[in-house]
Amino acid sequence: MRFILIPSPPHLPARWPKVHAGRLAKVNSLGTHALRSAYIRKNGSWGLLKNWLAKASGYKCWYCEAKSTRAPFDVDHFRPKLGITVDGVKLAGHEGYYWLAYEWSNFRLSCQRCNRPEKDDTDVLHGKANEFPIRDETQRCALPTGQLDTESPRLLDPCVQSDCALLANGIDGEVKPAAPDGTWEYARARYTIDRLGFNEWNTPEDKRSRWQTLATLLTLMGNTSNPAVTSEITKHLSQDHEYSSFFRAAIGTHRDKAWVEALL
Repeated sequence: MRFILIPSPPHLPARWPKVHAGRLAKVNSLGTHALRSAYIRKNGSWGLLKNWLAKASGYKCWYCEAKSTRAPFDVDHFRPKLGITVDGVKLAGHEGYYWLAYEWSNFRLSCQRCNRPEKDDTDVLHGKANEFPIRDETQRCALPTGQLDTESPRLLDPCVQSDCALLANGIDGEVKPAAPDGTWEYARARYTIDRLGFNEWNTPEDKRSRWQTLATLLTLMGNTSNPAVTSEITKHLSQDHEYSSFFRAAIGTHRDKAWVEALL
């Protein structure tokens, strides 16, 4: 997971302000959850921002950093718009953050593997879907007038730099918690890794396979740099490169070489 920074003010697509204003006014005018739900499901206008969101991450999933290998992209609502589950159980009495259904700041570009529910080979369910547990349920916002900053989400947010720092990348290709076991930070990282299936679907194997070629080049070059090799290493370190957090960590194991250290 790499930190996603949206410049402020955001340069949104020209059509979006008008669409946003119209959709939000309509949602606010509907008096029941059933009516709001029907309207929001029929008018998924956030798709207009998919390309804008993709550009912000170099066309990578904001959660796992995959490009195309984990299926096409969805526009995920970080705070679910029409209902919430906590560890797979529907949260009673909460209708979702419907007032954020058209707020761009609640959107996260997600590959389908991170976003949609799917069981792995061991019958474990992964995918964010409507999951949104928080640390203290008494602090959850249920109305537009609530204060979102009182919530402490268990799911890590790619738009929060300190959240991204809670994940570490092993040379084995697996994503791991960076904080000590037993801490809230560890629990958040472990939950995010498992719920989004970062280490499933042969993803670690894919990373290791790609790393082997680079590792061989680094070993052969030793302390002597080479323009072609330097260019290849720099490409893998780029923010836009698929799984760049992993490659930065893996390349970092060769930072005893002065030319590699200079790239990092």
